[in-house]
Amino acid sequence: MTTLRDAIVAADEQLDVTADAPPAPAPAAAAGRFVLLSIASTHYAVPEAFVTELERVPRVTIVPRVPEWLLGVTNLRGDIVSVIDVRAYLGLAPFASATGRMLVVRLLDEPFTTGLIVDAVDRIVTLHSEDIKAPASPLDGALAPFVSGVCTTGDRLVAVLDVDRLLRSPDIRQFDETRSVDAAASAETH
Repeated sequence: MTTLRDAIVAADEQLDVTADAPPAPAPAAAAGRFVLLSIASTHYAVPEAFVTELERVPRVTIVPRVPEWLLGVTNLRGDIVSVIDVRAYLGLAPFASATGRMLVVRLLDEPFTTGLIVDAVDRIVTLHSEDIKAPASPLDGALAPFVSGVCTTGDRLVAVLDVDRLLRSPDIRQFDETRSVDAAASAETH
């Protein structure tokens, strides 16, 4: 399997080669405004609609017996929000940079919010659906199932993240009280 970083580099190298090739069918990534961010020199785009805030990395209260990538929780204006170290989630060295940022993301149809610690947030850009293509080769790694496509913005190749799918994933939702209570109630009725 190819890692996400390898696939992005390979796609970047193929940009000139595929300029005359017919366009690949567009993946299910919608057009609109996206927040550009980076994690370990790989660039990602997150749909702006899912982002509620951009913060400096806050003070985090450590929670025992959770995966290394779940740093803990923080109080964000009276709401307790879990904080995820995306670097650790990817199997990279955990977050240590003083320049890191916390992107507060939420689901659009239910009250679920979490903080994603990333290396840097660059800017907001508009991406068009015809610019977002399927990855050139299969991806590997923790974020691979959540990449809905890749595109070029400026001189960067960017992986477009499906934040909805990421936030609904079993890894991220394993500590969600609402889901735990619903699952327990469902198990009792069967």
